[in-house]
Amino acid sequence: MDAWSLRAFTRAEAAALCGQNVKSIDLLIHRAKKASALFCEKRGSRRMFSLQDICVLRVAFELERAGRTWLTALGAAFDNLQIPPDPDALLIAPAVISRGCGLPFISFVAPSAFDRSIIVVPIGLICQQILEEAQYVAV
Repeated sequence: MDAWSLRAFTRAEAAALCGQNVKSIDLLIHRAKKASALFCEKRGSRRMFSLQDICVLRVAFELERAGRTWLTALGAAFDNLQIPPDPDALLIAPAVISRGCGLPFISFVAPSAFDRSIIVVPIGLICQQILEEAQYVAV
């Protein structure tokens, strides 16, 4: 199993890498208890996270701040983080969810013209920062 999906980080380590406190991570887990397999694994009484899980949480947090529901944000982040993105990758999504508005997609350049409001999340930069900081966390 590669380092991207190896669940070797504790809840406290994941919170630090995600830029959140432990109580925020606990709240996020509670809010998506039935979907928690997308971003953590329970081993006994402990939750374990991979680098992929931490990136999913961080990107989902950004999407939620931009107006998505938590489960929609979590699903979009999970779908787009199956492999580590390139450092210059951008996640581009419509600002308002409605029928036929399209799914989020990864691009390497921001659109030059906007016909509606969009959300642009620097998914590559976020993941690159998490990967760099993870080198200093004791695993």
